Amino acid sequence: MKKQMNVPQSDAFAEKLLQREIRTTLSAEIYPKIHQKKVFITGAGGSIGSEICRQVYALNPSELILVGHGENSIYLIQNELLNMPNPKVKVTAEIQEIQDEQGVYRLMERIKPDFVFHAAAHKHVPLMQNNPHSAVANNIIGTKNVAKAAGEVGVGTFVLVSTDKAVEPQNVMGASKRIAEMTVAHLNNKYATNYTTVRFGNVLASRGSVVPLFLKQIEKGGPLTLTNPEMTRYFMTIEEAASLVVKAGTMTSGGDIFVLNMGEAVKIKDIAERLITMSGQQNIAIQYTGIRDGEKIHEGLLEAEELIQMEETEEMFIGKAIITPRYLIDRLLANYETFSKEELTVELLKVANRNEVHIPMEV
Repeated sequence: MKKQMNVPQSDAFAEKLLQREIRTTLSAEIYPKIHQKKVFITGAGGSIGSEICRQVYALNPSELILVGHGENSIYLIQNELLNMPNPKVKVTAEIQEIQDEQGVYRLMERIKPDFVFHAAAHKHVPLMQNNPHSAVANNIIGTKNVAKAAGEVGVGTFVLVSTDKAVEPQNVMGASKRIAEMTVAHLNNKYATNYTTVRFGNVLASRGSVVPLFLKQIEKGGPLTLTNPEMTRYFMTIEEAASLVVKAGTMTSGGDIFVLNMGEAVKIKDIAERLITMSGQQNIAIQYTGIRDGEKIHEGLLEAEELIQMEETEEMFIGKAIITPRYLIDRLLANYETFSKEELTVELLKVANRNEVHIPMEV
């Protein structure tokens, strides 16, 4: 029986694959900002959420609240943290659907955390393209529920985990995350909570991402399946992604969009070829399958308007969120269940790309 190939987690592997330096953004000044604070993490059992949990745990919070709807994944990360050598950190597991507005509020009101890191989301582009109602319910309404509850109970900082696919989106998943960003930007002007967004590129070893898929295909002798030879993406490691989320939460004063400086976009074809070379199996073929519905050849990190006030450091780019008329989002959420799959896809892309902002209504 062949041994399953897992994605190596070392920086050396990632640097060889991506041809750039790996950037870990956590630094000593972050420690006192998290130390002895209550930190609430949604999607805590996922690839990104669990790594955020590990990094926050190392900063010695008073309590780490692990929130998710899948009890097995939450059990696993809770058990891992409870076996770490710091019994002073209280680790609490909560099974809670973020689509349940009242349940989310009750949980938030009972705990009253200092920080909320919102990593729960549906993220797979083809699946969401075929299930737009689920994308709205989880990525938009679920985000609104968690973010609104955070404001109402007086949370200090709320961080939304988003994606570069939210920049001028062409697919349902990206559109739903863009509208989630818009929702958070509106709430930043309503509540005292500091609301911010962190946008990721492709996370190297996250569940469902391209590198684990390629490794499984190499294990079977190929071929490696790519959609287009010119397709590029920005890549980051799970550790880079999680550390950017935590650092953004300690830096923001609200209304920001944080993006890791990931260098130049990388051709996915180059990633595939490097993995084949690293595997030592030179006879593995690459097969092109054609671009899927909603996919782009190239992704962006910030929109043109966000770049106007952008700050740049060696580690990251910090843009300002664009405020979009709220009635567009409200109208969508009030009616989305009545739309067919095709109609909802069209409406999501309209709102996400602000195609109707000329309508003279109060915002």
